[in-house]
Amino acid sequence: MTPAPLQTECSKWDEQDLIRRLCHALDIAGLAVEHLAANGYTDAQNPSKNIRPEKIISETAVLLVAASPAMIHDKVETRIRNVAELLIPHARNDRALLGLCLEPAVAWDYALPHVCLSRLDYHDYQFDKLLRVSLESQARCGRERVPHRILEQEWVAAGWYQPKPERHQTSPPSARRSILAQPMDLLGCTRDDIYAFTHAMMYVTDFNLVPALLPRRRAFILAEAEALLAHCLDEQDYDLSGEVLLSWPLTGKVWSAASAFAFHVLAHVEDKAGFLPTPSTRIGEIKAREGVERTRYLVATAYHTAYVMGLVCAASLHPGYAPPKYVLATDANPGRAKHILGILDGDGKRPHWRDELSRLSGPEADALAGFLLNIALRRRVKDRDFAGLYDLLRLAYDLDLAGTPAAGQAAELLERLATYAKVTSEPESETVCDAFRSNTSLTISSEVWSTHG
Repeated sequence: MTPAPLQTECSKWDEQDLIRRLCHALDIAGLAVEHLAANGYTDAQNPSKNIRPEKIISETAVLLVAASPAMIHDKVETRIRNVAELLIPHARNDRALLGLCLEPAVAWDYALPHVCLSRLDYHDYQFDKLLRVSLESQARCGRERVPHRILEQEWVAAGWYQPKPERHQTSPPSARRSILAQPMDLLGCTRDDIYAFTHAMMYVTDFNLVPALLPRRRAFILAEAEALLAHCLDEQDYDLSGEVLLSWPLTGKVWSAASAFAFHVLAHVEDKAGFLPTPSTRIGEIKAREGVERTRYLVATAYHTAYVMGLVCAASLHPGYAPPKYVLATDANPGRAKHILGILDGDGKRPHWRDELSRLSGPEADALAGFLLNIALRRRVKDRDFAGLYDLLRLAYDLDLAGTPAAGQAAELLERLATYAKVTSEPESETVCDAFRSNTSLTISSEVWSTHG
């Protein structure tokens, strides 16, 4: 990836708008604590929408810590302190204290909100005393976790043992075992896989407060993040889109054209709807409710995406980390976007990003050709259109776009299908795959990215 030129202050997103959006998220956090922190949310008609109170409490506490550097702005400080004071009795309630007693293997889970509040200088030494006793229990390590959950536990522990730590000079061993340490399956990954990626990123970087080194080169991780971001935006999954988008302000000051465009999309959707919607938010259900129940439903279904937008804005408020005001039209070959858009528009889909793209100039759109290719690749694989995938890779090579991790994985997929065709002796399967095998340039693209990974 060619680095984008340094941004000037006048070309960056307006700081006051970032503050406004963060304050909006903190206002929703206040509503979430007020209406949901005591008992959570129960939807009798759709139990899948039920939310435990511990989830609300923990995620609110994390938002407050991540946003704490922005307390240099009076509006943000006032809101963080107001929400923190609302949160204290819920974070340190009898349920949390009893949990420390009965389940020492998940002590850090019960203690997460308390530790976050302590990092904000809201201490409770009696809670600390019980937590210390729990952590001395024989059963304190008695639960197995996947790597990104281990990173979460270590993040909470670090915040308790060293509330004001210095910058880490090495990558944590758990990070080197996480999904950040090796290439993701960009064409077939599940929502849970992307969730593991985004949360590992958050905890390794400590929300850009006291970051540790990443387990791989930043350029490789962000190249994969672009493919994940393209997929999430195309699915209109703004929850995960925002989490993936955090990768840029959490790891460096330079935003790519794709990440800048994604921020524009999220900001536009938020402005239009008043919040970032989730797939579970139903306008009809909002209108069918009244009063407090309407507020509870809206907050329960939308608070998490609001928090994610708040996290992105908080990270972007670090000096020099704001996204560009415009998509930077650099290193953009004229006409590349038009070729891929012709393929995508033929699918008959019209997600929100497509309307935002139509507002861009030709050079700005061409700067997003790689982003568009990532969407097209994922769609072809999802539809099992392997002939179309092969044609798309040929076009990508002709447009000098094939040197990306998603294109490399698509080439490997066709290579595997060619092997499958020979193993199963299916003549029809060999047609596309043998044609692919004759194109050595695409094979090289695959080899390059498997080596870098």
